[in-house]
Amino acid sequence: MEQERTFRAGIDIGTESVNIVVMNDARIIYSQTLVTEQAGPVAVKALLDQAAAEMKWPSGFVPPLVSTGIGKKTIPLALKTSTDMVCHAEGARWHFPEARTVIDIGASGSRVLRLSAMGRVEKFAVNAKCASGTGIYLRNMTQILESSFEEMSALSEGVSESTEVSNYCAVFAESEVISMIHSGESKERLAAGVFDAVVDRLMEQINRVGLNAPLVMTGGVARNQGLVRSLERRVGLRAMIPPEPEIVGALGAALMAGKEIEAPAKRLEVGDH
Repeated sequence: MEQERTFRAGIDIGTESVNIVVMNDARIIYSQTLVTEQAGPVAVKALLDQAAAEMKWPSGFVPPLVSTGIGKKTIPLALKTSTDMVCHAEGARWHFPEARTVIDIGASGSRVLRLSAMGRVEKFAVNAKCASGTGIYLRNMTQILESSFEEMSALSEGVSESTEVSNYCAVFAESEVISMIHSGESKERLAAGVFDAVVDRLMEQINRVGLNAPLVMTGGVARNQGLVRSLERRVGLRAMIPPEPEIVGALGAALMAGKEIEAPAKRLEVGDH
């Protein structure tokens, strides 16, 4: 039981996936992503059960836990909740302590965070309600271009002049791309144009917040090399990307749980979680 006292966990409940990170002292010892349409508490129970089996925790043991993301308030097990901004800042700086700007792109939202030298969020901006500039928008575009994310990145590589995708509304932008395909526009130029359009939306947030180096990208979309290349060209900086960018929010939540480590880990009856 002595070792169990050093465990802490973070849960990030997003629009389409739930992420968990378990830490022991300063090390990540378990992480998992569950892509699901299930309600947050159901998905969290599944992830905690998997973690318990992997870690061989005693029956009913749950480590100190902080939740974040759109469904953070649906988890009664959590010691506390924390904002996406704080958790992504914490998680980004765990990987890159010198980080001063964090750009997070998730399934349904994006945010730009400017950090102080001490890692505090000084200023931030989030995307408008429209889905353009998000992971869902990019996924829909891969379907229109009949390609995977990797193939779309490869299509855009080496394109010197992209095709402009001018519509800000995600639905109209998709119709615009379909129309251009029918007009004979190349998929290569369109793929590059889609990435540039996402960066256009990000630049609106960046311009409101300001951009300081070093720059870190988080969220699953940071795995998309085509988008990263487009952003780096636009801002003139190299983006640093964690090995698993999709779990950075959960990592930050686990780090926040570490600050609550004095609180006793909760024990639950089997039927309670």
